[in-house]
Amino acid sequence: MAQTIIPLLTPDDVRALRAPTDSALGLPGRSYFAPEFYEAERRKIFAAGWMGVGFASDIPNPGDARAVTIAGWELLLVRDAEGGIRCFHNVCRHRGMKVVEGKCSARNLRCRYHSWTYGLDGKLLATPAIAGIRQNESAGIDKAALGLAPVRCEEWLGVVFANIDGQALPLREHMRSVINRVERSFEVDQVEPAPGGRSGEFSYAANWKIILEGSIEDYHLPFVHKAFDYSADYVTEDGGSVYAGFSARRSIEEATRRYATEGDGGLQLPMFPKMVAAGVAESMALFVFPNTVLSCGPYAISTSLIVPRGPERTDYLAKTHFLREAGAARYEALRLKNAGYWKEVFGEDEAIWETLQTQSRVRDELGLATRFSPHWERAMHLFQLYVADKVGEQAAR
Repeated sequence: MAQTIIPLLTPDDVRALRAPTDSALGLPGRSYFAPEFYEAERRKIFAAGWMGVGFASDIPNPGDARAVTIAGWELLLVRDAEGGIRCFHNVCRHRGMKVVEGKCSARNLRCRYHSWTYGLDGKLLATPAIAGIRQNESAGIDKAALGLAPVRCEEWLGVVFANIDGQALPLREHMRSVINRVERSFEVDQVEPAPGGRSGEFSYAANWKIILEGSIEDYHLPFVHKAFDYSADYVTEDGGSVYAGFSARRSIEEATRRYATEGDGGLQLPMFPKMVAAGVAESMALFVFPNTVLSCGPYAISTSLIVPRGPERTDYLAKTHFLREAGAARYEALRLKNAGYWKEVFGEDEAIWETLQTQSRVRDELGLATRFSPHWERAMHLFQLYVADKVGEQAAR
């Protein structure tokens, strides 16, 4: 039977998207809900390069393991006996059961279906009763060849990245432009995870691109977020095929008000030394394609993951790294205040994002295109161009 060719993006869609930002038309509505578009993304975007899949702090000790589901891929993050992080496909080699559900801490990893047991290095150790009662070995079962399927993984700034197809450049080589840009303004070597701040887990009934696009522009700030206003010094950060985002600069006083970092008695969260010396506070959001967000503020760096759960469901996971001094007990109330502040901000976005998801079907049926602000939304345009370039124009069903 001949294949039916399903257009993901037509030549007209691509031409319209590649126009200058002020006249370009955004991705069509179907790209936010069509199963075939999501399937192309999970294979051509999420499996084909480095994607953020978890946080090193979630598996702090040897024997810690955590199951991860992202864009339809079932993965398992493990802290091995030497303290290194490993990633595997979370698929038992017997019948395909998940080896770990949720998280655990153990000397070995045991599948709860038939008790096939794996070491922290992924090697198959035991196949209980495989050949009968108390018969734990079978001539046809070569344990050395039936370990958990490994997935290439590396870590930076507490984020664990995985590359499913194994073809990506080494992580730091791929991320060099990101690392250089962040280190130019922020003392990354002086931060560490601490309770409070822009941390937690959020879930939205919306496509992953809507969540990313809602975070990659400041156009909506005064209309949606009562605590925010525009910065007069706002610049798009263009990292080519690696990242896009924006940066803004403010006075120290304005930044203190904006980021809720001052407490009773004038106590303030410590600010990055470069900014104190310059007298100018900088904030920056870099969206490392496809799904890792670096939210760098004057007082902290948050690392966040946009985790697709399907065409119309997305989780948002965040961890905050404060300056080392800010981890002290006397700053605990300010860290918690900061956490409440960002929780409120994300709550204000939720109804907008979920309505946009519903509207994507409406505008697709009507054939209505979206537009971009050339000042505030150039980074969003760059992201959509990245998606279009990766997905391509057509896929076969």
